[in-house]
Amino acid sequence: METRQFTVSQDAEGTFRFKGKVTIHNLEYLKEFLDASLADLKNICLSMEEVVYADTASIQLLIAFRKARSSGVNWKITNISPELEKILKLNDLKKELI
Repeated sequence: METRQFTVSQDAEGTFRFKGKVTIHNLEYLKEFLDASLADLKNICLSMEEVVYADTASIQLLIAFRKARSSGVNWKITNISPELEKILKLNDLKKELI
């Protein structure tokens, strides 16, 4: 069994900090986190500063969650790591996610 290489923690200001590799192997964990932790929030701030890799499946899940929650929710992604920035540009997905 593969060890999860992705974690999420919440800091004192309420920002959810993503860390590690966000891949298709972590989608169940990511979906459970999104559904449980962010379902009722009106202000969502995600820090991607410590994301070293994200595949298109995980990015698409974040985009789908954002679009499903777009009405009445302030969605903000901060501190995008250089690695994630490259992936978003390569796949032309930055405007969809941010």
